[in-house]
Amino acid sequence: MERVAFTARRGTLHWPAAAAWLLLAWWTARSGLAGQWIFLDFVNLAFHEAGHVFLRFAGSTVHYLGGTLFQILIPAILVAHFMLRAHQPLGAACCLWWAGQNLANIATYMADARDLALPLVGGGDHDWNELFHRFGALDADSVALIAGLTRGAGVLLMLAGLVWIGRMVFFGAPSRRLDAE
Repeated sequence: MERVAFTARRGTLHWPAAAAWLLLAWWTARSGLAGQWIFLDFVNLAFHEAGHVFLRFAGSTVHYLGGTLFQILIPAILVAHFMLRAHQPLGAACCLWWAGQNLANIATYMADARDLALPLVGGGDHDWNELFHRFGALDADSVALIAGLTRGAGVLLMLAGLVWIGRMVFFGAPSRRLDAE
């Protein structure tokens, strides 16, 4: 099986990558930097809740971590899929950005662990209040530090995804690779 790489020629604009870059740059400013809600948070919430359901059997600590784990694992698995199986760097770059956006979203949830002001789906326990309490990190300084580091990591991943997509848009780097028979 022969592999054929389709690349943007220098001087041409890769429109799908450009559109993705513009949308994700806007969402980075809103979600990653300003901490505002974006439409993608509905998708993130579905994966978060699925993590609780699928990891319920693994004990209460893993159950509480399950939502956060799924929010990070789903986009990470998709990054690997798009790079290793589908040979679609644009998809991988968008999913890398998505993983970062999830971390920024998780940081907002972490930062609320003491105030408990965020509305929770179905009521119930606040995951990060419970986890920080279990690990002795519910004091204000610990919560602020961990949430801040998580947001920082998220913003860095979002920016890395934007740089990767920007490379495809502005420098004509390979944007997709298809298998040919």
